[in-house]
Amino acid sequence: MVAVTEDVAIQLLSRRASTDDETVRILLGGLRRSLAYEAVTDELWDDLEAVLGEHARLTQFETAVIVRRFRKATTTFVEIVPHLVRPYPLDELTRLIDLSVEQPRFDAAHGHLRRFALAILALLDLMGDAAS
Repeated sequence: MVAVTEDVAIQLLSRRASTDDETVRILLGGLRRSLAYEAVTDELWDDLEAVLGEHARLTQFETAVIVRRFRKATTTFVEIVPHLVRPYPLDELTRLIDLSVEQPRFDAAHGHLRRFALAILALLDLMGDAAS
């Protein structure tokens, strides 16, 4: 946290704000990227690689941990994707939500996790550069 003196605060608050379209577009783009960074973490990319990668061999414990993280990411995606993707990706978000609430049997857990990872990738593709 940064402390700001009263003099500096008055100076900052007295500046005129720019309302031209270019400035607003740049600011909105930055805010959208900031939202995306909340959901698209290095840990998410690592989990996707662990599930879908060439050498994907997860233990039961690893599967459970990644499912929990994917469920948490789903909550974040539901909150931020409407601000990042136009038109609203109803089918993709519905599929992601449905997968997040499924409770598969032990023998179906890996297949479920792969479908969950693919649903996340579908949203990341729609997010485009914001997801990078």
